[in-house]
Amino acid sequence: MAVAALLLLPGCGQFFPSAGQIVSLTISPLNSVILPNATQQYTATATYGNNTTGDATAVVTWSSSTSNIATINTTGLATGGTTLGTTTITAKSGSVIASTGLTVSNQTVISLAVTPNTVSVNSGSTQQLTATATLSNNNTQIVTGSATWSSSNTAVATVTGGLVTGVSTGSAIITATYGGQTGSASVSVPQ
Repeated sequence: MAVAALLLLPGCGQFFPSAGQIVSLTISPLNSVILPNATQQYTATATYGNNTTGDATAVVTWSSSTSNIATINTTGLATGGTTLGTTTITAKSGSVIASTGLTVSNQTVISLAVTPNTVSVNSGSTQQLTATATLSNNNTQIVTGSATWSSSNTAVATVTGGLVTGVSTGSAIITATYGGQTGSASVSVPQ
């Protein structure tokens, strides 16, 4: 039995990535909105097997799921088409993939507000935030479900879909990103 176990050990190495291997990708910006024929430059950031990060924009393979809405070239530059709608922009390296939505619209997002912008929530309790986009025609649109949310301190508060959950005493900044714009709210957890 001991011999069988030893024979299996060399195969285990394949589960551990090499130092230079890309193990995860992130794309920026997220959920952009552009006009027809306008461009949007994307960047890809890789996390490698040795836990370092670096710019991988030039080494990943870029694609757009709907080319008549937008195309993207090998350097991550997307160009809006004449068809309005949303396409998925994907960066790929081997089996590692990251993606985000790109919307081509006659209206662009000029600002994003998060309300309420000051929140106090106890540990274990929740508070729903709302993200509202102001468009270039001065109309507003609630984009809470479409925005990308993040917390500056997940040990204090986490956020999913705008729903903030208090974790432990302290403060954090909750940020929403949509259409290339960001909005934020201050969260405190008193207990």
